[in-house]
Amino acid sequence: MFSHDKSGFKQLLLDFYKQIDTADEIVNSAHIKIDASRVKNILYFGMGGSAISGDLLNDILFKELKVPIKVVRGYMCPQFCSEETLVIISSYSGNTEETISAANMAAESGAQFLAVTSGGTIGDLAKQHGWSRINLPEGFPPRQALGVMFFSLYHALGKAGLTDNYTADLSNLRKFAIHEISKHDTLKHDGHVLAQELARTILHNLPVIYSTSPFLKTVSRRWQNQLHENSKSLAFCNVIPEMNHNEIVGWEMESDMKKSIIAVFLENEEVHPRIRERIELSKTIIKENGAKVVDVYASGKTILEKVFSLIILGDWVSYYLAMLHKKDPYTIKNIDFLKSELGKTL
Repeated sequence: MFSHDKSGFKQLLLDFYKQIDTADEIVNSAHIKIDASRVKNILYFGMGGSAISGDLLNDILFKELKVPIKVVRGYMCPQFCSEETLVIISSYSGNTEETISAANMAAESGAQFLAVTSGGTIGDLAKQHGWSRINLPEGFPPRQALGVMFFSLYHALGKAGLTDNYTADLSNLRKFAIHEISKHDTLKHDGHVLAQELARTILHNLPVIYSTSPFLKTVSRRWQNQLHENSKSLAFCNVIPEMNHNEIVGWEMESDMKKSIIAVFLENEEVHPRIRERIELSKTIIKENGAKVVDVYASGKTILEKVFSLIILGDWVSYYLAMLHKKDPYTIKNIDFLKSELGKTL
């Protein structure tokens, strides 16, 4: 089964917990200068795996962030970018053309800048303009550098005083992550392996992944993206309660296609009571319309633990599904083709 992992992708999953410590070391060695008294808003420029950290910051720090974050996926910088803005430029490679374009547009705004990259053009811009920079280690696919990117920014914003209740010591989270990872490795865990079972359940079905707002909002998107890139499989996602105001009606469609759709609910037991009611009613509607439903619950006690328990699980599910599809999870042929073709017209 695992012979299709030609690039050793599994090791990236096994080593995820190490990124928690690496992020702390990077921030402690970086010379980050952020004047929090000037910051009234944060603009986060990024695409794909480099953007998801901004969404997670919004979710996990929903109650702690002192200023709003807007994640911008695209070529342009919003007009409100000013000397009261902290611009975070996130590009693992440093060569993401949309992010470079937005950064150049923002460069003369008077904003404060923090570049998060392993080098490339973004690294050059940071050096040219004297921007603060978080130097990411090389050698990761951007989507699997989530830990080092997220936790670097978590520490950077916390140390700058832009969040309440900042926790500098994440050693307990590291231990928790090690335990969660071991649960999903068939070579280390005897008996039932949830990630592998979920992959087999999803196989030959089209997954629609639902999570809940605010704290788990981005987790369904992370699952979707990982199934796309790692498993080479289509997937869709949405968030409760928003989907109750539009998408829930779509389940009425008259089509046998619904027999091949599986709704995966990523849940946190500690949710607003009205959201709990909405989840159960949504499941009832979906089942009555002929689709399959799967429940997946977060582990842990804190928001960080709950979110990353589901992220770790989703990454493993995407890995096992790639193996079932006989695909190398590392390769991203279609993205490479797009970049190559677009590069010809620059």
